[in-house]
Amino acid sequence: MSVTIKTGLTGQGSIQAQSLAGPGPIAYDETLYDSANLKRAEITDYIRMRLADGIVDVELEKEHYEMAIKQALIKYRQRSANAVEESYVFLDLLPETQEYILPREIMTVRQVFRRGIGSVTGTTASQFEPFASGFLNTYMLVAGRVGGLVNYELFASYQKLAMTMFGGYMNFTYNPVTKKIIIVRKVPDAGHTYARTQSITASGTAIGSTITVQCTQPYNVHVDDTIVISNCPFAGFNGMYPVESVSDDARTITFTAYNVLSTTSITGFDLTKTRVYSNTVDAFSESVLLWVYNSKPDQMLFNDPYAFPWLQEYAYSFAKRILGEARSKFNQIAGPQGGASLNGDALKTEAEAEMEKLEQQLKDNVEGNLPLYWVTG
Repeated sequence: MSVTIKTGLTGQGSIQAQSLAGPGPIAYDETLYDSANLKRAEITDYIRMRLADGIVDVELEKEHYEMAIKQALIKYRQRSANAVEESYVFLDLLPETQEYILPREIMTVRQVFRRGIGSVTGTTASQFEPFASGFLNTYMLVAGRVGGLVNYELFASYQKLAMTMFGGYMNFTYNPVTKKIIIVRKVPDAGHTYARTQSITASGTAIGSTITVQCTQPYNVHVDDTIVISNCPFAGFNGMYPVESVSDDARTITFTAYNVLSTTSITGFDLTKTRVYSNTVDAFSESVLLWVYNSKPDQMLFNDPYAFPWLQEYAYSFAKRILGEARSKFNQIAGPQGGASLNGDALKTEAEAEMEKLEQQLKDNVEGNLPLYWVTG
């Protein structure tokens, strides 16, 4: 199984299972749209031209334009439901592991779906339920037969009750700040052969450090196989790693860390909690489907025909307020014939009115927002 470390997704589109150590962002094809830097430059030019830069002296620096664009994105993500999108991702559960760190783009998890009604675990064909398929074919797909929607509704209600009674639904808690999801259920061990570890050490704590697993006896793993560390009490170690080298006696295994590690040595009592095994031979205990809402990348918002004009206008108003703050420090510049008056107070008043109007547009769904999504404030 090939794993794309950059996105944290497997070749089948599943999130790489991690306990207390998360993968990267959700996959996104950046080649389909204008780059974020190009759109930022476009907004910067728009602000400059609106403020008459080139005709008069505009005192804003590059940092001020960047801050205005950043604040427009922050306000949009806070108030607009169009800043997120509904999606489904797979999470591969590890045995005896309840805590996982999801990608930082996932804002909330609505539900966890299992493949069966809970009486069977795993992802094999034994979860195919022939009675349900035959019932659907008899009462729904073939016209003129006995039965109908009422009978199918009764069967669907029976299946829902069975899922409720026998573990078809998974309870969970999700923290949108730490991105930690806790499955309120320990997935049973599917018969993994664990390596008897003597120590787990690392050459450093930075990403790219070499992790070395020292076993007390030979462990059947080879180069390019996948090694899994779970239930480790130290942050950064839990996850799946491609094996880079195995000693001749098969007792020393090395691989590269792709997260920041909280320590360089795991020994003693902590090893009794930590589990190390090869995922190449031993399959996952179960793969579940997460119904999530993830935040859209900046580039996607910049290329949104409804969101981009709003972001452009809000960044302009925010930059105008910055300029007004600077000019209001000096009401007048001394010079011949009485000098020149600055318009700082007028700029601040105009900017406040424009920003209030733009925030009202978010409530009125002008920028492509979906009504009654959620209410903030």
